[in-house]
Amino acid sequence: MTMKTTSIALLAAPLALGAALAACQASPPGGTIFGDSPMIGGDTDDDPTDDFNSSNAQTPAAGTENTFNHMSDLGEQGSKDPFEVLAQRQEEGAPDIRTRLHSCQKLRLQTLRNLLTGFGVNLQAEGNPDTAGELVSKGAEALGAANYASRVGEGLTWSNSGATKLHDIFVQAAPEIIAAMPTLEQCTLDGQGITMFTDAGECNVDAISCLLGKPATSDHVAICNQAVASATDIEKGKVIAVAAILAAAHTCE
Repeated sequence: MTMKTTSIALLAAPLALGAALAACQASPPGGTIFGDSPMIGGDTDDDPTDDFNSSNAQTPAAGTENTFNHMSDLGEQGSKDPFEVLAQRQEEGAPDIRTRLHSCQKLRLQTLRNLLTGFGVNLQAEGNPDTAGELVSKGAEALGAANYASRVGEGLTWSNSGATKLHDIFVQAAPEIIAAMPTLEQCTLDGQGITMFTDAGECNVDAISCLLGKPATSDHVAICNQAVASATDIEKGKVIAVAAILAAAHTCE
């Protein structure tokens, strides 16, 4: 009697397993495997990911069955010719220039104030039109100042309006910088003060080095002299030259 019962049980086990497998394969996509929990990959009405798959929302690039869909190389379609990449890099400039252009951050407001003060600019002065100090104060928003009431920190990158405002500030500050140059400690040479321009109105290479914060080249001097000579009068040309040098030095141009 025991042998018969055991034989029946052994015969019934494969049948039960087959029925269970058939039931799993026949389950609808929204079926469940643990009570009310949706099956993995199921699509139920309360699935929180449905919002991403609706016609009113953008379908995410990643999902449970794929990874982020990105280009496999530098080319938009297929591989990009390495010589084309090399030509592009050479057009952008030397590695130090490319690195500077692609990693440039804007001057923080306090840094800008310190820079102007260090060059002899009085940020408390008032005038009509606005002085450099007034332009800094009134243009703080354009310059990316922090808005603590709105929990917004200071901007890290230049905007068009911010870069334009900075150049305006340098233009207004240039006359003060030119006048203060001989008295600036950081611009002395062998203990002697230097002037921004020679008696003939030409740019002083040592003064340009002081503005840039690094040794000026003959190209810097040539560009400075060209700015002076091409203006409607020499005094305006000097202002434009100083402002252009400062703007180029502090906007990664």
